[in-house]
Amino acid sequence: MLTLLHNRGFRLLLAGQFLSLVAPWCQRTMVLIWVYALTKSGTGVSLMGLSEAVPMLLLAPVAGVFVDRWDRGRTMTVVVVVQALLLLPLLLVHGASDFWLILAVTLAISAASQFFQPAAAAALPAIVGLEEIGQANGLLQISNSVVPIIAPGLAALLFAALGPHKEVLLLGGIYLLAVPVLARVPAPRPDLAAGAAPAFIGEMAAGLRYVLASRLIRSVMLVAFIALLGIGGLSVLDVVFVTRALHAPTADVGILLTASGAGQLSGGLLVSALAKRLDRHYHRLLGLSIVLAGAGTVLYSQMPAMAWAAGVLFVSGAIFPFLIVAFITLVQRATDNAFLGRVMSLVTMCMSVASILSLTASGSLTDLFGVRQVIAGGGAILVVSGIVGLFVVRSGPMLPPAGEGIAADHGAAPDVAARAPAVVGASE
Repeated sequence: MLTLLHNRGFRLLLAGQFLSLVAPWCQRTMVLIWVYALTKSGTGVSLMGLSEAVPMLLLAPVAGVFVDRWDRGRTMTVVVVVQALLLLPLLLVHGASDFWLILAVTLAISAASQFFQPAAAAALPAIVGLEEIGQANGLLQISNSVVPIIAPGLAALLFAALGPHKEVLLLGGIYLLAVPVLARVPAPRPDLAAGAAPAFIGEMAAGLRYVLASRLIRSVMLVAFIALLGIGGLSVLDVVFVTRALHAPTADVGILLTASGAGQLSGGLLVSALAKRLDRHYHRLLGLSIVLAGAGTVLYSQMPAMAWAAGVLFVSGAIFPFLIVAFITLVQRATDNAFLGRVMSLVTMCMSVASILSLTASGSLTDLFGVRQVIAGGGAILVVSGIVGLFVVRSGPMLPPAGEGIAADHGAAPDVAARAPAVVGASE
C-alpha cells in the first residue's frame, strides 16, 4: 500500500478522482430531491435515472474510441470543466413545468461522464502496473467511498438551507477544484495509438472483436447485465422509499445514502487490506459479493424504520467495494492497454442497456405495486446474477510475464490465441 502511495501518478489520480466525484454525488442527490418535490412521482425520479443511463448506451462505444486516442489525463480534465458549465441551465428551473430542463441537464452531464469513466479506468494500469492493480482499485474504492458519506447529507442540507439555485453554483465550483489535479495525471494515450490513425468504425469494430474474443470479459459482462436488470432502477428509489415506506421527509434520504457510504468506506478499507490475499480469487469474490449484496437489498426493502434501514444499508454498503474491485480488476487485467478505453466503454454500454430496462419498469411498478415490493424483486434478481457469476466466471486472467503484454494492433481485431486474455476453464 505504501508503495502505491509513493507513486506520484497514482496520488494525483486518487485525489483527482475523489474531487471529481463529490460534485456529481451532490448533484444527483440534489436533483432527486428537487424532482420529487416538484412531481411527487416515482415515475419522475425514474426518468431522472433514465436520463443518466441513456448516454451510456448511445455514447459509450464512441467515447471508448476517443479515450484510446487521447491523453487520458487531459480527457478527464476537460470533462469536469464541461460538467461544471452544463450545470448552469439549472438556474432557469422555477417550477414543475421546467422538469424537462432538469432532465436535459442530467442527460448532458451524464453524456460528458462517459468520457471520464473509461479514461480513469484505462489510466490506472498504465500508472501502477497490472500486479498492483487490485490493491490500487482497493485504495481508490476507499477514497471513492468517502464521497457517499459526505455528499448526500451535504447536498440535502444545502438544498434545505440555500435552495437549489445557490447549490447549483456551489457545485459548479466543486467540479472545478479537480481541474488542476487531473491536468497533472501522467496517463498519455497508448503508444500503439500514437503512431497511427485508423478508421473510426474500424477501431470500434476492433474493440467489439476484442471483447468477443475473451471468454472472461463476456462472462463478467453477462453477470453485470443480469445484476443491473435487478438494481439498475433501484438507485433512484431511495427517495420514494423514505417518503412512502418510512413516512419521513424527502431530505432524510441523505441519512440512508450516508449510511450506505459509511459502509462502503468500511468495506473499502477491508478490501484494500486484504488485496494481496484476494489477488487470485477475484473471480470467486465477484459472484459471492453479488449474492450477499442482493440478500442485503431484499432485507432493506422490509425495514420498518429509518434506523433499521440505515443499519442494513451500512452492512450492504460494506459489501459493494468487494464487488466493484473484483469486477473492474478482472476487466482491467484481461485487457491490453491499447484496447482498454473501448473495452470499458462496451462494458458500460452493456450495463446501461440493463439499467435502462430496469429504470423503465421500476417507476411504473413502484406506483403500481409499491416501493418495498420493487426493491425486494430487484434484490432477488441480484442474488440470481451472483449465482450465475459463481458458475460462469471460473477463473481470473493470468498476468503476463514481467516486461510482456498482449500484442494488440490498434486498428484490427485481436487474434484469439495470441491476444485474448488467458482464461482457464476450471477453478485453480
